[in-house]
Amino acid sequence: MKLVEGLNKELGYDVKGLGSYATTISYGGLELSLHIDGVGTKTLVLQVLGKLSVAGWDCVAMNVNDVACSGAKPVALVDYIAMPKSDEDVFRSVVEGVVEAARHSNVAVLGGETAILPDLAVGVDAVCAVLAVKTQGFANMASIGDEVIGVESWGLHANGYSLVRKILESRGIEYSSIIGGVNLGNELTKPTAIYSNLVLEAIEKKLINSAAHITGGAFTKIRRVLSNNMDVVLEPPEPPEIFKVIMELGGVPISEMYKVFNMGIGLVVTTKRSAEFMELSRRHGFKAYVIGKVVEGSGKIVVKAFNGETIVY
Repeated sequence: MKLVEGLNKELGYDVKGLGSYATTISYGGLELSLHIDGVGTKTLVLQVLGKLSVAGWDCVAMNVNDVACSGAKPVALVDYIAMPKSDEDVFRSVVEGVVEAARHSNVAVLGGETAILPDLAVGVDAVCAVLAVKTQGFANMASIGDEVIGVESWGLHANGYSLVRKILESRGIEYSSIIGGVNLGNELTKPTAIYSNLVLEAIEKKLINSAAHITGGAFTKIRRVLSNNMDVVLEPPEPPEIFKVIMELGGVPISEMYKVFNMGIGLVVTTKRSAEFMELSRRHGFKAYVIGKVVEGSGKIVVKAFNGETIVY
């Protein structure tokens, strides 16, 4: 981080928010954000199950959700697809997913790069970089007394798949198996929900004080929107069965589950206008729940888990 900060100062650029959801740079009278993210090892599961279009969708979703949480509107993207060998069907499937997600989030696709890497890539890697413009002053900082609203996820989204794969493969369980009434094939191929349209409208209407996209690190991501004098106390709803299956099969501690997986909540916002935000969520097709409160404290995240345990991060 110090190396990057030093370079930016040396070049004289006005860069803000390093380490936040979306770093911005002021240029030509605009505040711009360039953000990059990928799908990770989920693509290995998607390839086995023949659902690589979800990888294309997810690499868009992960980016547009992040930049929206900073108050930046995504406007354009490029993609990067790496494969061990040339495969037109694989390429087409991933790009179809990219285009579908870009249409949903109102983002133009400017092009991309396909790399054939036989000695480096062992599976398909899908990455997108998104350009966004910040036009509104949105600090993305919670306030003491805010209610905390959790917006439903569509499943695991694109995080925790290395752990899931390790658990299943160590037990010889196929990705398409049905365990405890849960169809793993269906659950592991669900796309990442796109929240950007919801978040940007909520910011425009001044309904929220902060927004946190729950991805890698899960509920610890909320720390980004807390000042040092605040704690957030959460009691999320009981998670979907897929998370319980993962926990039981792998013997995963409950504290690790809420640190790795979204546990059914893919977006967290803080607000003093919770009823209005929840109605807006409904209009965007999402269920939302009041899951907690922002209180005076020291930067801690307190989670009352579905099994009754209390976890402090």
